[in-house]
Amino acid sequence: MNLGLHSVTLPQTWHYTIRSQEKGTPDILMITEWGTSNFNLATPFIIRSGSLMPVKFVDHKGKKMDNYYPAGREDGVRMLADARVQFKFYNNAVFKYAVNTFKLNVSKLELRLTETRYMDYDHPSWPNSGIGDRAYLESLKAAAKKGILPDQPGIKLGMTHKSLQSTLKKAKLRENGEWGAFYVYQNYAIGFDSYLHELDSSSRLMIFNLFAEKRNLYPSTVKLWLGKPNDEFFNEAEGVYDMIYNFGSGKLSFHYEEEDGQIFLATIYR
Repeated sequence: MNLGLHSVTLPQTWHYTIRSQEKGTPDILMITEWGTSNFNLATPFIIRSGSLMPVKFVDHKGKKMDNYYPAGREDGVRMLADARVQFKFYNNAVFKYAVNTFKLNVSKLELRLTETRYMDYDHPSWPNSGIGDRAYLESLKAAAKKGILPDQPGIKLGMTHKSLQSTLKKAKLRENGEWGAFYVYQNYAIGFDSYLHELDSSSRLMIFNLFAEKRNLYPSTVKLWLGKPNDEFFNEAEGVYDMIYNFGSGKLSFHYEEEDGQIFLATIYR
């Protein structure tokens, strides 16, 4: 039915101010409009030199994004220290909460993307601990370049089984893979160039398998922060998708069962 209305005043709760957490950072006025059943589209404004000015969104490289960004209706935006602004909304495409962080630049009137993170649907609160996708992927990239197990620089690719004895904790499980033995731990597995019955002091460490299910990573997120992969294909032998990056003499690959699906495993090898 055409009611003949020229405009509609949205609920007042859809327009709100995000208070600054520190001196020198202005409050942000959010004017929002309907986006989907899960979130509104928020457009930010700040007062600069006595005038109310719109703030644009840019990606981590400075490329302009839309003038608005998704934000949940109840508590979809918050400001942190160091002029950081977080937006949270429920993403129906992956059935998770997306929490993305921007850095406010007052002089440029922009919010620049600095970090991304997905939270499981049963944990809708703000994440106040742990690291985001960008930091995690940068740590994997650095580890692949050096050929080390992330956060454990004493464990390196090419080390002999003998040299690892004093460094390794007792494995949760020991098993044979297709190409050699694996010592399995809670968050990762390390693979050798020999099978269990062949392992001796000269057997060498060849691969790190990093269990990534809890990281809530997706191929698009990896490409956002690490750029275009050197190779990407469907591995018919394994029945999974592989995405491979070359970093110096090291390789970092990601594996997922469905196209653009959640990554369940990352590997570091040479």
